[in-house]
Amino acid sequence: MWSVAIYYAVLLITVAVAIRRGGPLERWAAYTALIASVLTTAVTPFPTWTNIEINIFIIDVLVLMSFWFIAMRTQSFWPYWITGWQLIAIFGHIQKLMFSEILARPYSLLSVYISYPILLLIIYASGSYSRRNDVTA
Repeated sequence: MWSVAIYYAVLLITVAVAIRRGGPLERWAAYTALIASVLTTAVTPFPTWTNIEINIFIIDVLVLMSFWFIAMRTQSFWPYWITGWQLIAIFGHIQKLMFSEILARPYSLLSVYISYPILLLIIYASGSYSRRNDVTA
């Protein structure tokens, strides 16, 4: 249960930093992570991870589309990284669909822990947003 509390603490810090220091795309990414996390908890509060978690897979695909749209609207590097990490989460679901013998623990860990680099990169991008706008060519 502590892992859920820690995740939501990091998520709320990410949203707060994005609101305070980030630009519109950083806020969009943070809101996407927040909405996806709340939806995942609401739709599948206690996933078993023994089979593909269809509800989580659908939410992850929607998050991928949101991150991809952000990446298409900027020249910054960070949206490409979060989109790539989200794609890794999608591939984890696809692997579980293709190979049912994948154990529940590795499947759940991949789905859960891939979120941390995404959140930390949103924090970094939000913190560096003001520096990017101060630079003129």
